[in-house]
Amino acid sequence: MNLQTLAIVGVGLIGGSIGKAAKERGIAAQIVGIEANAASAEWALANGLIDRVADVVPEQADLIALCVPSDLVSDWVVKLADHPAPIFDVGSVKGPIVEAIAARQPVPGQFLPCHPISGSEKSGPQAADATLFDGCTLVITPLEHTTAESQRTCTEFWQALGASIVRMSPQDHDAALAATSHLPHLLAFAYMAQVSNEHLPLTGGGFRDFTRIAAANPELWWRIMRLNRGALSEALDDYSQNLAALVAALEQGDEATGLALIRAAARKRQAADQKLL
Repeated sequence: MNLQTLAIVGVGLIGGSIGKAAKERGIAAQIVGIEANAASAEWALANGLIDRVADVVPEQADLIALCVPSDLVSDWVVKLADHPAPIFDVGSVKGPIVEAIAARQPVPGQFLPCHPISGSEKSGPQAADATLFDGCTLVITPLEHTTAESQRTCTEFWQALGASIVRMSPQDHDAALAATSHLPHLLAFAYMAQVSNEHLPLTGGGFRDFTRIAAANPELWWRIMRLNRGALSEALDDYSQNLAALVAALEQGDEATGLALIRAAARKRQAADQKLL
């Protein structure tokens, strides 16, 4: 794939990684960054993630990547509704974004909601990684009026970055990500509230594995969880029922039930390991 001008709105971890990967793979002749944080923009430019900084998306852009927080995507899509280039976002929430756009105007046909399931607890352009999307799953959620051209261009772009494409509805995506991403973050944040400094010398691999994501950007994750609160609440209800069943078995000394629940979880996680290899 060869683009003349790639515009990236928001040059943080994901936007910076897109820029770095696109430059290293020769996908775009010019990469323009639109970034509200002046220090981030300067760092991205100085370190070669982008070729120049702009205040607005250039008219000649061939592809526009919206790498802003999920709750800001709808504003950008509305602002760029008349731009002819294909537009995609990278937010981990889809349905509420589409609804927010539709409440103001028809969703532009050039917009394709996307979500690369890849990231880090780190943030900012300093954390950018050109290999971040190698082998990752990229979910696209085409809408009724999404053009074939936008789907083709965005799909080819992500494939050029090393991603594998999966197609879902916005609603199915949000329900799945509530369970696999948003709920684990919520639980890790809540769990850390009961951990004191006195506990830290007594922690091991289990603590590190479980709490790594609690170091993620608080403001970003609050916005994600708030935006997807409907699907997240349903996932939390399911979790609460599963937790209650295990607690009841423990309190009642019901070894058969308790072990059955734990063994079922262990088998499922072991099977997941095989699929993730």
